Amino acid sequence: GKQWYQRRVRGMAIASRYFGVFIVPESYNDTWLVVGIKNILFLLFMRKIMGNNECRFWVYQQLLKVYKAECENLLPPLHLKNKSQSYPLTSGNNAQIFHMDPMLTPPHILELMELKSMLVMRIVENRLGNKELMQNAIKKLLSLAWINPSGESSSINALLSTQDFLKTIQVVSGKDLSDFMSRHVYQPGFTTLNFSFAFNRKRNVADVTIKQKTVHDCEKYVGQLTVLVQELDGSFSNLLQVEKTDVLQELNCQSKSRRNKKKKIPLFTGEEVDIDLSHSDQDSPVIWLRVDPEMLWLSRTSIEMPDYMWQAMLLHERDVVYQHMAAEVLPNFTSQGTISTLSTVLLDEKCYYQVRIQALHSLAKCITVSGDPTVNEEILINLYRKLYGSVDNEKFTRMNDFSDFPLYFIQQEFMRAIGRIKDYSGHTTHKIVQFLYHQLYYNDNQRNDYDDSHLIVAIIDGLTETVPHKVDHKMEEVLKHVKQILPKIVCYLNIDKKMPSYQQIVSAACLRFISKLIQYGHIMDSLKDSSLFSAHLKRGQSLKVRCTAIQLLVLFIKNESSERDLNTILSLIEFDQSPFIRCYAVQQLYLLPLFTKHQDCFLNNLHLVERLWRLLNEHHDFNLRCCLAQLYYTLYGRTTPTCVPTNNCAVVIDLKGQTARSNVPGIPSSFRFSSKFDDDRKYSSDDSSSSRKKKKHKPIK
Repeated sequence: GKQWYQRRVRGMAIASRYFGVFIVPESYNDTWLVVGIKNILFLLFMRKIMGNNECRFWVYQQLLKVYKAECENLLPPLHLKNKSQSYPLTSGNNAQIFHMDPMLTPPHILELMELKSMLVMRIVENRLGNKELMQNAIKKLLSLAWINPSGESSSINALLSTQDFLKTIQVVSGKDLSDFMSRHVYQPGFTTLNFSFAFNRKRNVADVTIKQKTVHDCEKYVGQLTVLVQELDGSFSNLLQVEKTDVLQELNCQSKSRRNKKKKIPLFTGEEVDIDLSHSDQDSPVIWLRVDPEMLWLSRTSIEMPDYMWQAMLLHERDVVYQHMAAEVLPNFTSQGTISTLSTVLLDEKCYYQVRIQALHSLAKCITVSGDPTVNEEILINLYRKLYGSVDNEKFTRMNDFSDFPLYFIQQEFMRAIGRIKDYSGHTTHKIVQFLYHQLYYNDNQRNDYDDSHLIVAIIDGLTETVPHKVDHKMEEVLKHVKQILPKIVCYLNIDKKMPSYQQIVSAACLRFISKLIQYGHIMDSLKDSSLFSAHLKRGQSLKVRCTAIQLLVLFIKNESSERDLNTILSLIEFDQSPFIRCYAVQQLYLLPLFTKHQDCFLNNLHLVERLWRLLNEHHDFNLRCCLAQLYYTLYGRTTPTCVPTNNCAVVIDLKGQTARSNVPGIPSSFRFSSKFDDDRKYSSDDSSSSRKKKKHKPIK
């Protein structure tokens, strides 16, 4: 895991040498362009070094992150064309305004804009029709940046703007991207495409219904969308026209009836496989379909298909993105066939490891939501013993051997997935706690060439998931065994201080376990204190431990309303020497707000307002100031905090709009004039106009 992360960092650093250091944006409004081209170069490196599956799955993950951010109204347009360089992220009088300025952009919004820039540049690369054209455009930008108009080698003119990029694209490819820019760059928005189809046996066509829904009130997509249909005779590509309204279109099926079917079914890769069609519709030649397989639309796609199609896709599809999507959807169709399919994929060594991990978590979810008492945790435990059990006796786990990296990652997720399993009544069983404890107690890493810190962390995380929220007569035994594990966890915490693990991740996992016991009240009152978390905030601890301690301390402050611990966090923000720790502490405060606007809370006082305002105006770190501004808006909005006394009570009257705003206690903050007031204002305005006519001004000497 560490080596893969380092490869990504090195690849991004190499790409930044060309676009980000040598070529820089002409203005901050053009940052998206330089960042997007840098990520395109990084994708080439990633596909070459780490493989096509890892590259496609990474792009799919970033697409989901951007979609989630768009749903939460966190993303502004990539390029603002208005003169004010501002955009309201939310509507109303208390709207949050985004300013396109390096000193006013929060780090989390900047990171999301970088991800969306990468997705937009992938679409631009595809619209050019040939990947070599995009590479030629990048080469032309580099050559123009290196040679100035006088013909000498210089990097003074290495400034890239959006207009210059569009001109270069038009020169190289002859295509105009103005419509594309207005849709994806000059405005925010994300769309959701819902697909459903029904097979028409008489006409041998599939009637496809496309429903489009936008996240923001932006313009809907219009264009052609690629749909790959896997049929009995092979995989066939179709182009569907997407309109602004709901569309019903027909897909002509190329395959005949099942009576003339072949023994093996060819896939889009040319491979022929045997597919079990006994549970499928005998009249339909469609096995499954994929929408936008290359992820060239900024959209989240949902397809309505029966369970046997999702099962066939998970077993036989070679696209890791849609295999992962099938594994995510299958828990909605809990059945013996679904459990069997997920188990088969989990044991398949040829399957991509991220798909196997998703199948593992989906299988745990199926066991949890199933009302059948026969479907229990024994299914996953038996699968774990098949993969990691001893040769002599599968009930005992063999010694650690991390030479097979996919099995190493899957083994970690096994611990977390088993810890999340609940029975049909929603309780954690005693068998799960005992199984995880045995994995921790009998863990043997003597003959392993690799460190087992991440595996220990995964086991402790699984035990953390078993901590019950509420205790009844059924959970008393489980809670008793969970408390018996506490001395073992404390022992690992102390050992990690003497012999530190990688970034002290074991200490961070132990802190999360103890925090869960404190949160649900399963620990003695004498130990129910935040001093354990405060002790791990100090310098000398690893970055991972300090971040975990900050996160848990903020959670403790929210649950216990501890003003003393809040002052500890604020002192850390003000005086700590690490800029990352300061920003991270502020981010945790607005990601888990202690209170909301106009909420009566013990922590909502004048001292907190004054201290935040002082930090916001005194610090010179613009990243920290952006985070503090986001925190202030999350807690108080754009209005005056309710805890601040109103010294100057006033009413602001808008005669033209016939409205008024007040900060006087007892009077509404905004109201409209009555009809009687309108008549009085009319008469007063007539009198004032007549008096102005009669008044004579003396000449100025």
